[in-house]
Amino acid sequence: MLKARLSNVVEWKAILNAISDVVEDAMFIVNDDGISFRGMDSAHIALLDVTFPKSSFDELEGKTSFFGVKIADFKNLLNTASNNDKIEFRIDNNQVMKISILGQINMEYNLRLIQKEGVNTPIPKIDYKVKLSVEPDTITRILSNILNIAEYVDIECSKEIVEFSGKGDIGDARISLEKGKPELKELMTSEESKASYSLEYMAKIIRDIGKATKTINMEFASKNPIHLLFEMPSMARVEYYLAPRVEN
Repeated sequence: MLKARLSNVVEWKAILNAISDVVEDAMFIVNDDGISFRGMDSAHIALLDVTFPKSSFDELEGKTSFFGVKIADFKNLLNTASNNDKIEFRIDNNQVMKISILGQINMEYNLRLIQKEGVNTPIPKIDYKVKLSVEPDTITRILSNILNIAEYVDIECSKEIVEFSGKGDIGDARISLEKGKPELKELMTSEESKASYSLEYMAKIIRDIGKATKTINMEFASKNPIHLLFEMPSMARVEYYLAPRVEN
């Protein structure tokens, strides 16, 4: 059913951490294009869409199929690999995945697969008005600072500036990035926009995947979900959608 060999260990670790923030049981799809995952959290606030294309593997052979895992167990086993190791997956039946970690220490695990029905979760269709691109360290620092004060971050964009702000019981915070500064790689605005999002959800996913990504692209519009696209070195595609805060 599946034979895969990969060396982009850092990316797999980061992405499995992100998946574990969204679901407990994960269903992966195998086909000629690669291995993919799509899942939504139980509160229907966040959706994560991941594709490891065939080109991101050293070797990939597999029939079109599905396999399900307890994501915490899968993550924990891959975390035993060093970043310079190679990892092999092999599935010959629908009960067990054999995981081989090849490096200074060779390790083998058998991970029990789970039966899980696939759910066709649609991707939100949104008319975005703003697109900005930032470095992972920059946005991680911004959100971490606001998280010290607030539970939600307000993002407001004009043609020349993007502003992140938050308000809590102890006070408020406001951090801005100006167009043309190196920390803000890109800012395109067709309409001034403002929306509010959960810092718990956003900061966690950016902290997880930011360790392995080159650039984070953010798209949103007023009172609409935000779309995060993480540019990965291996060309794996990682997209995250987060619903806006709805105020009573």
